[in-house]
Amino acid sequence: MSTFEWIAVAAIAVVVVYLLVMRVFARDSREADKHIDYSKVKEWKDED
Repeated sequence: MSTFEWIAVAAIAVVVVYLLVMRVFARDSREADKHIDYSKVKEWKDED
């Protein structure tokens, strides 16, 4: 295989791994959001 083909294969592999990892983090984030007690969250106030 030529250098260009190796670079193309590596780029595709990086994209696939990135998408898989982001999918796992997105799922974990959605699960974590379900466990937040919003009654304890304070309203943000700017100090002007």
